[in-house]
Amino acid sequence: MTRNIVGLLWIAIATANCPELELLRPTSVEAVQPSAAPPPGLQPYGVDGELSETDITRLLYLQFPQSYNAISNEFGFPAYRDSTTDYYRLPNGRWAAIRYVGAMATGVNFSDSGD
Repeated sequence: MTRNIVGLLWIAIATANCPELELLRPTSVEAVQPSAAPPPGLQPYGVDGELSETDITRLLYLQFPQSYNAISNEFGFPAYRDSTTDYYRLPNGRWAAIRYVGAMATGVNFSDSGD
């Protein structure tokens, strides 16, 4: 029994600094996504820019990527817009942010009470 414990301890020590094991270690991930609320000082873009509950349901089931034209035809113009994000107001006062790379929408995230 002691020999098994010593053997396991030796393996643990021998492999602790093994560069090949780096592939098995999970990479660190940023826990906080970019805010879905428009940054202060951003000029309003659309007349309305608010999503209805039906729009929110459609947005939740939308498959990305989508073209800018498809998004604007489906949901109208956003309340605010910057070079990478369209910001739509939600009925509860929070925000939905549709992220773009060029003219392709790549995803959406929603603000929480901390935004």
